Amino acid sequence: MVAGKKGFYLFTVRILVFMLVLGQLGVYGGSRASALEVHEGVLASSNDSNYVLYLQDGKLKSNANPVELMWNRSESVSNATKPTARSQAILGLVNDISEVSYGTYQSHYTGEVKHAFLVEFSKLHEDYFQVEIVNGESVISRNDPLGLVTPTSVSKTEAELLNLVINAETGRVIDLISNINPYYHSNEESYSFTPEIAGIKEPSVPTEIPTVEITNVDDRSAELNWNIVNQATAYEIEVNGSLKGQSYINRWIDNSLNPNSKYDFRVRAVNSFGASEWSETYSVTTLLEKPSLDIFPIAKKNTVQWSTVAGADFYLLQIDNNEPIQVNNATTYEHVSLIPGYFHTYKVKAISADNESPWSNTLTQLTVSDYESGLKIVDTKVNQIKVSWQSVSGTTGYELEIDGKSVALSGTSYTKTGLTPDTQHTFRIRTKNKLEVGSWSDPVLGLTQLATPVLKVSSLSSQETELFWPLVKGASYYEIEMDGVVVGRSIDPTYIVRELNPGESHKYRIRALSDTNESAWTGIVTQVTHPDDVFGLNVSAASNKSLTLKWNAVKGATAYDLKLDGVVLSVSGTSYVKNNLLPDTDYIVQIRSKNAAGTSSWSSIVIGKTLLNTPVVKSESGEKQIDLSWSSIVGASHYEIEADGIVVDLTNETQYTHKALAEGKTHKYRVRAVTDSNHSEWSTLVSSSTLPGSVNDFKVSTVTNASITLNWVPVPGATGYDLEVDGKRILVTGSAYTKSGLASDTNHTFRIRSKNAAGTSAWSEEISALTQIAKPVLKGTPTKTSVTLSWAVVPNATSYEIEADGVVVGVTNEQVYVHSELSTLSTHKYRIRALNSSNASSWSTMVSVRTLK
Repeated sequence: MVAGKKGFYLFTVRILVFMLVLGQLGVYGGSRASALEVHEGVLASSNDSNYVLYLQDGKLKSNANPVELMWNRSESVSNATKPTARSQAILGLVNDISEVSYGTYQSHYTGEVKHAFLVEFSKLHEDYFQVEIVNGESVISRNDPLGLVTPTSVSKTEAELLNLVINAETGRVIDLISNINPYYHSNEESYSFTPEIAGIKEPSVPTEIPTVEITNVDDRSAELNWNIVNQATAYEIEVNGSLKGQSYINRWIDNSLNPNSKYDFRVRAVNSFGASEWSETYSVTTLLEKPSLDIFPIAKKNTVQWSTVAGADFYLLQIDNNEPIQVNNATTYEHVSLIPGYFHTYKVKAISADNESPWSNTLTQLTVSDYESGLKIVDTKVNQIKVSWQSVSGTTGYELEIDGKSVALSGTSYTKTGLTPDTQHTFRIRTKNKLEVGSWSDPVLGLTQLATPVLKVSSLSSQETELFWPLVKGASYYEIEMDGVVVGRSIDPTYIVRELNPGESHKYRIRALSDTNESAWTGIVTQVTHPDDVFGLNVSAASNKSLTLKWNAVKGATAYDLKLDGVVLSVSGTSYVKNNLLPDTDYIVQIRSKNAAGTSSWSSIVIGKTLLNTPVVKSESGEKQIDLSWSSIVGASHYEIEADGIVVDLTNETQYTHKALAEGKTHKYRVRAVTDSNHSEWSTLVSSSTLPGSVNDFKVSTVTNASITLNWVPVPGATGYDLEVDGKRILVTGSAYTKSGLASDTNHTFRIRSKNAAGTSAWSEEISALTQIAKPVLKGTPTKTSVTLSWAVVPNATSYEIEADGVVVGVTNEQVYVHSELSTLSTHKYRIRALNSSNASSWSTMVSVRTLK
């Protein structure tokens, strides 16, 4: 596809959406360092445990930094022989991680990363996009370097490597190592990963006791840090004598503390062998609760208010970074005599005899001036008036007075409803907050509109439309609008629009007016004129039971009345199929158009004639001919026969024989009935085959002690074969068959015939075959100068033939044979076979025996 100028930027948006959708499905995060079920814990770490990749509370982290398993690289390429732009997005699933390693990473793209995790996946999700210049046009391709159409999932069976590289210090995915990465697939860039050599440690229980430091204490949290303990895979944290949780790094932040409360913490190192001793108890008292601050501005004054803090003796309020002000026995402060238009900042903290709170959030407030309301009428309707006014910072609401009655409001607009048309009303407003109210504004007058007329419209003809409505009180005249343009005025409650076109739709509305007021426009009323007459009625298709009628579309018509032999049907569109008619019969047809306004005149008469009934054809197959037959059709004078797409005969009979055909060949037939002035549709296509020929060269190809294999020459036109084995029939589709599971040294008979959908050929001549005798199992026992061979009795065997070193050395009817006069430490190879008067087994497996010293 050819890309527009915005193609590359649109794809960048697509990449972001691709990441966001899969991210919300939970694809970001880590897994274990092997392809096992995901469990919480350490996936990999440096030998000194300064860098740890672990899974905790369902989230993958590197040294407390969250890890998102996604990577994207997009850039433009200046070399015109390469893509002008390309972008690739990769996403990893938790359960697809198969291995994790720690070490140092180096690439042209990333530079040297001294602390990195290499994460191997069994599968990654990929979206790829590139733009190339072809004949001066930008062409977009979604195929990645392996030719895979993206977006797609790529498995290790499709790619050589599927590795993501994570910066251990930041937790960010920085590179993709795989031949789906176009830079590594084309060897444009290089990379290397040097894994850290694992330290050899004798597994044991951690013995070192952590030394804890508590920092960053506020009203609801505290941070614990401790030294890394050798052999530890995790650390347990105890709070006030109860086990609180587990950390996979040497830090813990508890955000569940209460203000102004004492807590005792202990930490110990753990691994799968056990735990160290608990550390010393470290105690800390959280700060007083941080106050919540609000500011309420009034003209030239800001009232500061904060929440009461339990245990506080007094509060410090800091204004504009000046020296804090001590506030006793109160949680409010009035900052007065301010200059309008200037900003002031406020923050507060609580103090007790032995504790204090954090500073509250700093709030900034603009000093407001005396109120100028800006009250005005913004909209009037027949029974309502809408007013609006200026917003004032720091207010909690407003009081709006309407004709002497007040309404409490919180927004900056209000609509007064339920008013009488064409009446005047008075409005004024003032501000208020939690502490006081302002002064009233100057009054504003508003006038409701005249009552809106109720418009009705009716089409008088194909060229005229009438509008009418009831009189409106107070109105002097009425304005008429058609299709957005004012077309006239009337002092009477009626108006006729003339010189319109047939079947055209127009939109009308009116409004009432006086010298001092007006109504709203009525709602738009749509009216269409009567439609034009229908032309082009014709019979486009016919069958033995139906007629298909078509006509030209009429502009403005919503439907049509179709009259068939005096019966009227309402239809839509410009065609109609009338079913359930009599065959070979004439029908009289007329049509007219209609719409919401009325109907046109009837069209001229059209005569439609149905076809003869269609023959139903049957076939019967022989070896070299196919016989066709069908039922007689009422009214037909003769029949046309088509074979394989060619008309081969015209007959007044109801049967036909197609002769001199090849065996096993398929032919297609159809028939239609004909008169001098009519015909039927062609019959349904009948496909029929001649019978297949007999099977030739049927023979036995391979015999074992438990099976017999047969083969034969394939028969043209055959779809299968009936194979008879010892009188039992088997269906075979190929040209060979192996009968297995037979007893050794037994005789079996076989015959075969070909078949297809038309029937079967004659049976072949019967053949027979004898299975071999069972194969002996040979065992050799050596001495210094001889080897004794032995075997079990083989059923039906009368003797055994022995071969030593490729030469037959004897025949015996016993189950033992001694090969003597051999040299010491010489190696000999043996095999035997069983015999009787009419049969033999296959040679046994070769046995190699070495004489003793």
